[in-house]
Amino acid sequence: MQNKELELKFGYVGHATDLFEIFKNIGKVSDQNVEHLDNTYFDTPNKDLFAIKAGLRIRRSVDYCEQTLKVKGENIGGLHKRNEYNVDIKRSAEVPNLSKFPNEAFPKSFDIDAIQKKLEKVCRINFTRNLFNVELLDSVFEVAYDNGFIETRDGAKHPLNELEVELKETKVKNEDILDLFSLLCTQLANNNIPLVLEPFSKMHRAALLQDEQDQLINLCDFTATTSLSDYLRKQVSIFEKLYGYYLINRDTTVFSLFVENLDNLIKSLKYMKKRKVLAFIKGQKEPLDYTSDLNIILRQLKSFYRVCAKCKHRILKARIYENTALNDELFDKVRTCELEQKIFVIPLKLRLLLSLIVK
Repeated sequence: MQNKELELKFGYVGHATDLFEIFKNIGKVSDQNVEHLDNTYFDTPNKDLFAIKAGLRIRRSVDYCEQTLKVKGENIGGLHKRNEYNVDIKRSAEVPNLSKFPNEAFPKSFDIDAIQKKLEKVCRINFTRNLFNVELLDSVFEVAYDNGFIETRDGAKHPLNELEVELKETKVKNEDILDLFSLLCTQLANNNIPLVLEPFSKMHRAALLQDEQDQLINLCDFTATTSLSDYLRKQVSIFEKLYGYYLINRDTTVFSLFVENLDNLIKSLKYMKKRKVLAFIKGQKEPLDYTSDLNIILRQLKSFYRVCAKCKHRILKARIYENTALNDELFDKVRTCELEQKIFVIPLKLRLLLSLIVK
C-alpha cells in the first residue's frame, strides 16, 4: 500500500516523441508505454487536507482504478519526497474512503470520520502519460511525461506539461541520494532537455488556481537564521516559492519580491565564495574545491537576474495600464531566459553544496 515516492519534477517545453530518443543518449531505455489518466482530487470546504500538505485523489485508467493519499510532501530543488498510499477501489466509487488508509498516514489530531463526511471534489487533472524506464548511475528511474490540463471548479482548463523522473531501484546509499539526483540533473542539462522549474505539485497548483485569495506568502519563511549556510538554504527555498507563486498568478508584487530575492541570493553566494567557506565530502579530510561549480551557478543566476530586473519595471507598467498582452510577453521572456540558462539544475545543486559546508 505504502510507497516512499522520490522523484524529480519539472516543467517540460518539448514533445513526447523526442524524449525516448534523448534518453537513449543518457542510459539504457526500456518498457515504453502510454497511459491515459483521469484524476479527481478531493478536500473539504475548509481545505483540511491542504492544511496538512496532503493530496487525496481517485485515479482512473483503462486498466485500474485506485484512491491515493500523498502526505508530508517536501520539494528540495525539484526533488519531491513524500509518503504515498495507494488502494485499489471499485470503478463506481465517487468519493475516496479515508478508512482504507492506515491511521499513521494522518496526524494524531486528524478526525478521519468528520473529514470523510465533508469531502468534496476540488478539481480534475486529466493527462496522457508517456513513460519508460532508464538505467544509469547504478539505478533504475521511471521517466514520465504528462501532457494535459488542470480543470478547476469553474470549468477553466490550465495546460499541464510536466516531466517526472522517479527513482525505482538503486545501489546508492541513502545519504548519497541527493548527489545521485544532482548527477542526473547534470545529465539532463548536458543533453539539452528543455526543462524549466515547476516548484509546486499538480495538486498545489490546482488549489492555488482554484482560489486566488489563498495565494499568500508565509512570512515565516523570512525568519532570521544563525549561519550563512542556513541563510542560503532559506534563500533557495524562498526563490522556489516566490517563483512558483509567480508562475501561477503572474502577480507584479510577487515578481518584484522574487527579483529582490534573486539579487540577495547572488550577493550571498559571492560572499561565500570570497570568504572561501570550507566544505567537505563525507569521509574526506581535504576541503572540497567548489569554486568552479559555484562560478557556473553564479554565471547562470546573473544572466537570469539581468533579464528579470529589466522585465520588473515593464511588468509593473503592464499591470498599471492593464496591458495583458505585454504582461504575457514579459512572462514568456522570463521563462525563455530560465530555459536557456538551465536554471532547473540550480536549486538542487546549491542544496547539495550547502549540505557539505562547515557550519
